[in-house]
Order: sequence, then structure tokens, then C-alpha cells
Amino acid sequence: MQEILYEAERVSMVYKKGKYKANKEISLQIRRGEIVGVLGPNGAGKSTLIKQLVGHLKPTEGRVLYKGIDVYKQTRTVAGQVAYFAQEPHVLNALTAREALVFTGQLRGMPKSQAMREADELLERFEIPEARDKQLKRLSGGQKRMIGIGTALIGHSPVLILDEPTNELDPAKRRLVWELISEYNLEGATVILVTHNVLEAEQVVDRVAVINHGRLLALDSVTKLKQRVDQRLKFEIQTAYGASDDVEEVLKGWGIIQRHGANRMNLLVNKEEAGDVLSMIVSSEELPIDEFSVLPPSLEDVYFHIDHEGKEGAGA
Repeated sequence: MQEILYEAERVSMVYKKGKYKANKEISLQIRRGEIVGVLGPNGAGKSTLIKQLVGHLKPTEGRVLYKGIDVYKQTRTVAGQVAYFAQEPHVLNALTAREALVFTGQLRGMPKSQAMREADELLERFEIPEARDKQLKRLSGGQKRMIGIGTALIGHSPVLILDEPTNELDPAKRRLVWELISEYNLEGATVILVTHNVLEAEQVVDRVAVINHGRLLALDSVTKLKQRVDQRLKFEIQTAYGASDDVEEVLKGWGIIQRHGANRMNLLVNKEEAGDVLSMIVSSEELPIDEFSVLPPSLEDVYFHIDHEGKEGAGA
């Protein structure tokens, strides 16, 4: 059995003198060598949990263990072994891109010559050689983010914690980041990442933690989470312009509807009822649907389904 690297024990964080709970009694374990994705909407409590794992926030209640020891009793050890990429990562804006990478590598104990060599390799891999000698504050948002990711990767720390690493990146750079995450994981790194790119994350994560309203709603493998909705099929529907409300009114009794823009929606229905829905859509001459397709559930659908369950439970 894989070693338990991180463990959160009933962790809660309270702000504003108890008026606001950013997370609520979260318990989870993260094993050495796995990639865990943390999913949830803005304000769900994801970044708070990540900062507690890193040691930047002390839980109001509960505790976080790293290799069995409270994070706050070994902050130096955690800082030396855990590379953290924050959403706003740059405190080195006066340095050039290469200097920032080299300086971070040296902070992690690398000899300067090795840090310089690895910094150059990362810049070449990132395909942004023009950023090499520019100050970070003069780079574009996407370039800054790549250098920030580079500061997490340099030195090959045994643990990578990445908070929204692919924000502001074009599709090619996002693909590169996922490739690098997979490569570092194959070398043995444990990876914990917060992301909104559910469909992309599905290709690399081993397990998924779904968080909303400060609570951990699910933590399991992608396959097992999909089994929670595998009795459903997804209808991707494009309605006639301005007709989404009318279509939703007809379909809402069949399952969960997710709206995507003015004229697009997804409908999750039980497999045994999918044939009836299909017949209704095909045979109805009055239902204003321009296009539709039927697909098995994705990780994104799993997330919406679990979040829907969580909201119903909270309401109850």
C-alpha cells in the first residue's frame, strides 16, 4: 500500500470572528506518488485548503499532517520538500525570468551552475526564449504564469502543489503544462492541483476531490466517481435562438439541466429513460431544438452531479 504523505483531520478555517467558514471539517488522505485534482467553483474553499497543506494558513480547528507530523511543527521541512505555485505567485517581479528561476533553484539547495542549467532547459521547454532576460513585471500574463510554474518545477521537489496552473494560458501552453505535470509525476513527484479545466485534468489525475461550500463532497478515482452517474447519459443540446427557457421547461422533469450560454444546455438522464427522451426530441416538430448529441458522462458531469447532491443535502 502506498505511503500516506498528507492527511487532513477534520480541518476547518473560520474568518471574521466566526461569521464565515472557508472550509468545514475536511478530512482526506493523499498518497505518495499520486496526482490529486481539487475541483470546485470560486469561493468553494479550495485555495484555503491548499494553503493549509502548504502551511501558509493554520486551521482554526483540526490539523494537517505531512509524513505523520503536524505541518506547523515542521514548517522548514515542508518548505524544503513542497513546491507551491499560488494563483498570484510573483514576489520576484524585479528579477528577470532566468534570474527568478535560478534564484528559486538555489533556495531549494541547488548549486548555482545546476540551477542555471535547469532554468535554461525550462525556458527552452516553455518556448519563451524572448522572456529570458526580461523582468517579470514586463512579461505578459501568460509568460509570467509559465515562469511561476517553472519556479515550482525547478529542483524537482518531491511534492508539487499547484493552484490554477493553466489560467491565462493558450491551448498549446496548457497542454505543455499537463505534459510536464505528468512527467514529474512519472519521476516520483506527488501532485496536488486546483483547476477549473475539468476536461483537461481528467487526462492526468488519479483521484479527484470535489469541494463546495467549504465541504469535501467526494474524494475518489475518476472511474469510481463516474460510476456515481454511470446510469445517466448526457444530451448536449443547442436550441433555437431565444428558446432555451421553453426547452428547459419541457426537459427539466427528465433530469439535471446545465445551461451553457444563451442557446446551449446539457441534460443528464437515466439510461433507461434516454430512449424516451430521444424519441421525444426526434418526433416533436414543435420542440425548438436545432442540434443535439448523446454522450456518456465526463468528469465535468460528475462534478455537477456531486455538487447537485451536496446542495440538496445542505438544503435538507
